[in-house]
Amino acid sequence: MATGRAAPRPADDAELLARARELVARGWCRRGIAQDREGRYVEPWSDRACRWSPLGALLKVWYEDPVGRARAFEAAYLALALATGGRLEDWNAARWRTEQHVLNAFSRAREYLPAARRHLRSQP
Repeated sequence: MATGRAAPRPADDAELLARARELVARGWCRRGIAQDREGRYVEPWSDRACRWSPLGALLKVWYEDPVGRARAFEAAYLALALATGGRLEDWNAARWRTEQHVLNAFSRAREYLPAARRHLRSQP
């Protein structure tokens, strides 16, 4: 039975990065992928989560997409990894890392999306 409404469009890689950046701007954590108000580690999609690492934020927005596509997540993750030198969680956990460094990495990741997409297309 048709309702006249279009099915939700899956988030693309650029949208995943933008939404993940917004989460980190609301609350960033250096250790773990997500934390609650008391600093306890939680799943990034938990209702108690209020701070996220870059990976945790990316996982949360992908998880919340009703028809999330794995390829979009892969491209967004790869672009963010390229923007941070490869080891995203180690990069995020550096003692001198700041929230501004992380937000800037999300901006750089958008520039790496074309290369990430090309790389993924070349994979079987």
